[in-house]
Amino acid sequence: MKVKLIYPKVAKKSIEVFLPYLWFPLLTFPVLAAYTPADVDVEIIDETIQEIDFDDPVDLVGLTAFTYTAARAYEIAAEYRRRGVKVVMGGFHASAVPDEAKEHVDAVVIGEGEETWPAVIHDFKSGNLQPFYKSQHLFDMKNYKRPRLDLLSRYCPSYENYTPPFYPTLNIIEMTRGCPFECDFCAVTNFYGKKYRARPIDDVLAEIRTLKLQSRQRYISFSDDNIYGSKSYFRELLEGLRKLNIQWGGQVGIDVARDPDVLAMMADSGCRSVGIGIESLDQDSLKSIHKLNNKVDEYDYLFDQLNRHRIKAYIGMMVGLDHDDESIFERTLDWVNRHLDVIIFANFHILTPLPGTALYKKLLDQDRLIDFDWNHYDTKHLVFKPRAMSPGALENGYKWLMEKIEPINLTNWKKWF
Repeated sequence: MKVKLIYPKVAKKSIEVFLPYLWFPLLTFPVLAAYTPADVDVEIIDETIQEIDFDDPVDLVGLTAFTYTAARAYEIAAEYRRRGVKVVMGGFHASAVPDEAKEHVDAVVIGEGEETWPAVIHDFKSGNLQPFYKSQHLFDMKNYKRPRLDLLSRYCPSYENYTPPFYPTLNIIEMTRGCPFECDFCAVTNFYGKKYRARPIDDVLAEIRTLKLQSRQRYISFSDDNIYGSKSYFRELLEGLRKLNIQWGGQVGIDVARDPDVLAMMADSGCRSVGIGIESLDQDSLKSIHKLNNKVDEYDYLFDQLNRHRIKAYIGMMVGLDHDDESIFERTLDWVNRHLDVIIFANFHILTPLPGTALYKKLLDQDRLIDFDWNHYDTKHLVFKPRAMSPGALENGYKWLMEKIEPINLTNWKKWF
């Protein structure tokens, strides 16, 4: 039996400038491949860097998609089903709107798939594929199997010699799931739950040693949404990382910079950069989306703390929140420019209400959604009525902001790496 697991492509125009630097592999399918029975032949295709050969014989196709790649996933499903191949779909979007997804595929996996995927394979083999699969509880990370990274396209060991289609690195590790915060715009809590779950640290450290040995690369990237979700776990992890002689990066909350002892431990353990969701420079806007952990009046101080420990940051910020007026664009750019000693990449987004989130429900209830084309839910298109400025002002302001930041991003990122 042969299974193809396919990531639908991301529009080239949205990533082509930074593809050699940012296109890291997702672990969804390498993890599922680890839970696939040994008698099943598994192939992973990332359509952003690989082409799909629809004529290649296959028994079952698995798809995963974010909202902005859902339409392409449905196209892929239609092509395979036209050829008589069964298609299963999971991921953030399918889990948020399973009935919609089921209209395009033969079966939908809702939520995490480690425990349901083997059942999908079993039912397919027996000719009894069910329309929906959903685990009755959150996955215990103590039972996590190492991802089948060997199934991914090769990595490129040198940025200077980068030639697509390659990943910059395959040294990607997942340690934790779940987030203790419940921001209205975020789909993470809806998918992974609020409970913070972590792998045993000894398992994580052993995997890092293996990756470092196999790749001959010191750099490790953590794929977690927030590796600082548990302070005690994070401190224990840093103690272990300090002994491995690696460099690493991962996503954290801004609150990590409030703890000088932890920052010192991060620097000592090889931390080069962290991803931080700044989101907004307006405290009322942060409050409106329940991003309660961020305090605008602390931003300058906290970034100074990062700089003191020589830790760089790649940040995410949003425009179009309910308290954002037309001054937000220039204020945002000015703030980023003041902190370029720390910021190596700034990613700007238009506030986007993803299905399944509290923000989507709120804007739907307020009759403020104006666009239901999932292709536009990529944080680069306006899909709702803003409150404090006109739609045209928001779209033009965002375009201006991106035009200003792209050359800065490219220069800083190349300089750092």
